[in-house]
Amino acid sequence: MSKSMVKVACGVLIMLITIAGASACATEMAEPDYANQIVESALQGMSDGDYAKFTEYFSPAAQSAMDETTFDEASQLIKSLIGDYIDKEFWKAEEDGEYTIVYYKANFSQEPADVIVTVYFEEIDGEMYISGFLLDSPKLRGE
Repeated sequence: MSKSMVKVACGVLIMLITIAGASACATEMAEPDYANQIVESALQGMSDGDYAKFTEYFSPAAQSAMDETTFDEASQLIKSLIGDYIDKEFWKAEEDGEYTIVYYKANFSQEPADVIVTVYFEEIDGEMYISGFLLDSPKLRGE
């Protein structure tokens, strides 16, 4: 599989909505109470190839950005590169304007290095939703 095809497929699954404001203005904080369970569900859903579970906590805009067919193709490609999701550890969190950005260091079965999971949360009608989801690791970058 070509590197450009990998980048395109990973880019589809690794949705990241453009965030207004400079990250230098972000304020660091503790792990939000809601984040662990929501991110765990998304990672398990991705690893299991379960579209409904993966997108359960996505904002309406994030859900509409990825249909089930695209998810299936991208999650299979990611699984072929880094394997199955094992676990994660909270790294840091910060507020940046209307977003809360939470970072985890995750372990996958075929990636010896940490997989950095970056999740952008947005409050909509009093509920927290994922509006951006990014995975980064040496194998995903093609290193």
